[in-house]
Amino acid sequence: MAGRMALAAILLSAAAAAAAAQSASNVRATYNYYSPEKINWDLNAASAYCATWDAGMSYAWRSKYGWTAFCGPAGPTGQASCGKCLLVTNTATGAQITARIVDQCSNGGLDLDFDTVFSKIDTDGQGVAQGHLTVNYQFVDCGDN
Repeated sequence: MAGRMALAAILLSAAAAAAAAQSASNVRATYNYYSPEKINWDLNAASAYCATWDAGMSYAWRSKYGWTAFCGPAGPTGQASCGKCLLVTNTATGAQITARIVDQCSNGGLDLDFDTVFSKIDTDGQGVAQGHLTVNYQFVDCGDN
């Protein structure tokens, strides 16, 4: 019985650690002009990294959330991040939005589509003024079941 309880405690600790690795705080978020509305939410037209796997997804799936490139620092990378959703919070204002990962980047944070994500949480205009936002993010269920 004690062995089972110890195993359960270990498994719960591992699950908590895995969940914690799926979020990050005080991350630099720049912006990109994917402009998905102007290209019919076409991942190929955007030359997005994830187009290889996700370009054939339905219009409803591609357009459900604004787009972001993901470059860490915590969570899956490369193909494993494609199509996943992030809840992104502007640390200065608390404004939040869900964004879908469609691309990768190398800036160590996020590269949010300007129109569909960045401008929506840059509620005080400081992100545009500084060229970036400081955000927290966490991976969330996209609700695409």
